[in-house]
Amino acid sequence: MNATYSHTRLAALLLPAAILGAAPQAPPASAPAEDETYQGEAPERYAMVRALEGDVRIRKGDLDEALTRGTPVGEGDVVESRGRGVLQLGDGTRVAFAGATRFTVAALFTDRKGEKQVLLRLDYGRLRVLLGGQSDARFRVDTPSGTATCFDKGAFTLEAERDKIVRLRVHSGRVSFANERDETRIAAGDRLTVYSPQDSLDRVRSFNTFDGDDFDRWSERAVTVRRGESWERVPSEIRYYADDLDDHGRWVHSDEYGWVWQPNGVAEDWRPYYRGRWAPYSGGMTWISDEPWAYVAYHHGRWHWSLGVGWFWIPGVYYSPAWVAWNYTPGYYGWAPLGYHNTPCHWGYGAWGGGYAWNVVSVNHINVVNIHTRIYTDAHVIRTFGGGTGSTTWTGTGGGRDLRAPWQRSPLIVSRTEFQNPGQMQTAFQRDVHRERMGAYERQAQTATGRTIYRREARPVGAPDPRGGSPAAGPGRTPFEDRSRLQPVERVAPRERMPENRPVDRGRDPLPERSPKDRTLERTPEPRQRTEERRVEPRPRTEERREERRVDPAPRGYEPRPERRIETPAPRERTPEPRRIDREERRPEPQPRPAERESRPAPRPEPAPREERRPSAPEARPSAPEPRPEPPARPSGGGGREIRR
Repeated sequence: MNATYSHTRLAALLLPAAILGAAPQAPPASAPAEDETYQGEAPERYAMVRALEGDVRIRKGDLDEALTRGTPVGEGDVVESRGRGVLQLGDGTRVAFAGATRFTVAALFTDRKGEKQVLLRLDYGRLRVLLGGQSDARFRVDTPSGTATCFDKGAFTLEAERDKIVRLRVHSGRVSFANERDETRIAAGDRLTVYSPQDSLDRVRSFNTFDGDDFDRWSERAVTVRRGESWERVPSEIRYYADDLDDHGRWVHSDEYGWVWQPNGVAEDWRPYYRGRWAPYSGGMTWISDEPWAYVAYHHGRWHWSLGVGWFWIPGVYYSPAWVAWNYTPGYYGWAPLGYHNTPCHWGYGAWGGGYAWNVVSVNHINVVNIHTRIYTDAHVIRTFGGGTGSTTWTGTGGGRDLRAPWQRSPLIVSRTEFQNPGQMQTAFQRDVHRERMGAYERQAQTATGRTIYRREARPVGAPDPRGGSPAAGPGRTPFEDRSRLQPVERVAPRERMPENRPVDRGRDPLPERSPKDRTLERTPEPRQRTEERRVEPRPRTEERREERRVDPAPRGYEPRPERRIETPAPRERTPEPRRIDREERRPEPQPRPAERESRPAPRPEPAPREERRPSAPEARPSAPEPRPEPPARPSGGGGREIRR
């Protein structure tokens, strides 16, 4: 039975209350450090299979198998094609390969002397390369007769025959080609033919860019980049992997997790990591699925199940062979998708009924290709797997019991021999063995390819959870990728970015802690306060400035009467100012404030009765910040000279 949800119904159900999953059981009191600190690897260090037609094989170490859409392609992998396909790189670069082609992925964005480099080794066959719009890496292809290097954004086709004849055609940009004897640069619209490593590089001819065979026309369409809704919904590091999400699901906004994606047309009993198979690659047990959106959703981000909504995917950045928790009991292996807070997801379907979403198989079926046909749905097996979903087995105090999680959340590293003989896989679950294998893989990856495992600093066991409202109770755990609860929304929703931008704005705002109304009220009297400060500090120096300005007759035309005609919201601060200026006018001393602010006609003589109201000015001035208005109120004929005494 397929469960279908309309967009309206889904949006209505995806509320903060609805997104809370089934009530989780009490978590373990502690967990291994490698589980808590593991964050994965850089996403650009693995390539995705964008398109695939015909028979294509891939060799990973001593493991040779068919290449599928869900297979991650890493450094050291050898691709041998009898069909054709397209690889997608993390920076947007796409590499199309034709039939009868064999090449090796030697390096993916390896840092070489301060610059990133992508290196492919073409033994024979044909490659068409379109560099990504955001690429800052040097793209290099080695052939038996020389090396082609593209520094700029462009596109080119490189063909190598088994007899070492190499043909290079540049469609856009410029490509440098060098061998043991010479080096040259080929511009767009030109082609180069090389017959041996010692051949001179002078066979440059132009070609018609419309010419081409069936592979050229197919690859032209296959390497085209589409920008759909997912382009803005996922982190920029994985946006080139997310094209297929638009055609096979819908995006919905959640107040709890930001933008989340839900697949279309999945069965009612479907769950993540259900339809597919496991592969024992060097980095750990890797999940491979033929679902068209499988690569990005199973190797990046986490999953969550909500009542009335179903399963949805929460985008993430880092790569992992599979974001699952592993566990085993005598006779059974099981795995469950990890949620946002790095614990197994809960769901309420059928026999699971509010427990962890374990996929449980018999020990001998872990290496089956269509593994979903072997997963148990029996309630007794599911509820008793690993001690059940209750907490009695691994929680509590005293008794010397191991309170750590009965599962592990970092990749399970299994050898090819153990995978072929599943009964031996139980060794990989031992924590000391797992720690040793994980350390060996990290050292090997760093030495051979420069890849690193990202880890975070774990909080002390039992530390309070700063997130508040975490779906899981018990000791605090850092959410995946050390994100805050609002960070997923930050990438796609401007309203959630505002809190992140405020600290920057406060650095430029002179009044960060006040409301706009307060700022308006303070900016109005600010010029008067600065003028009064010039009159008060120090008093003798202020009088000297007044005498200097008294010599210039021009400012007197700007003084008393115009200032009196200006109406302001604070008259008690401004009313004494014109009267003080009137008094100084008869002593020919201009007031600096009116001269700076007003440009009005000459003042009219002021009637004598107005002088009688001057004593009231000091009564109105006590609310002002400074008591300077008191001297003008003195009824002396000496004017400014008496104020100085």
